[in-house]
Amino acid sequence: MFNDAVCVDDAWKKYGYWWKSITVLHGVNVNVPTGSIYGLLGPSGCGKTTLLRCIVGRLELNKGEIIVFGKRPGTYEHKIPGRDVGYMPQETALYKNFSISEMLHHFGRLHNMKRRDILSREEFLISFLDLPSKTKRVSQLSGGQQRRVSLACALLQQPKLLILDEPTVGVDPLLREKIWHHLIYLSETSKTTIMITTHYIEEARKANRVGLMRSGRILAEDEPNNLLHHYNEISLENVFLRLCYEDQNRIQQQTSMNNIDGDRDTDVSNSIDDQYIDSTYVADTTVQSLLGTVNRKKTSRKN
Repeated sequence: MFNDAVCVDDAWKKYGYWWKSITVLHGVNVNVPTGSIYGLLGPSGCGKTTLLRCIVGRLELNKGEIIVFGKRPGTYEHKIPGRDVGYMPQETALYKNFSISEMLHHFGRLHNMKRRDILSREEFLISFLDLPSKTKRVSQLSGGQQRRVSLACALLQQPKLLILDEPTVGVDPLLREKIWHHLIYLSETSKTTIMITTHYIEEARKANRVGLMRSGRILAEDEPNNLLHHYNEISLENVFLRLCYEDQNRIQQQTSMNNIDGDRDTDVSNSIDDQYIDSTYVADTTVQSLLGTVNRKKTSRKN
């Protein structure tokens, strides 16, 4: 734990009010070793984005604790969010009337970077991420290009911690591979700690450690090869599918033991999970496609 850059202990997060609330995080525990790549794998709507927002201090937990580099994020002493963290959110948080260059210089000045350093990083990042002319305005870019500008802004100041929310969604496979090679290079040479969410299952194998998440819970957390060995499976796809079946059985057993009014949190988790099971199209095998299998099994049992 003392070597961990990020420690999440029994994290609970609810949205809404006491009489009508949705529990998004259910006692989540996560440990991200310093200088490692941590892959958070799960379907849309499972709580990945909420967890990342809590880690960078944009949201507060209802219960539990998050420690980043030995301090609580969101406090004045910690200065996170700040220069030590590069954060790429899932939504595109860019100024539409800025050019690519103006966007990078804006973030560079926020982090007190020298102009020559900004220019050097700008040249590298535009080339690396295959971006168009630096004078092109954000409003003129495609959605995929805007996300790559957002990634460039996160990488700009070469932070100690990178928090990337699905940075490879919709990215060309060759560029996706290039991005992963760069992230691995950063973790190995600069000891940059990287936390990345994805729903590309086999992509997560590139991470040093993965957390498999469903319905606001971490089903398992370990090195990819350790998970394969522990569950005696040949792919993370099979491991995740097995854990999903076990989790679904747990939920069904818990529901059957409750009254008809039941545990509100469990019911809400199921409804959130079902809502997003088949919601995302991805070329590769994804968590959504696996959970679609689990959902069809659940429906067939009822019939």
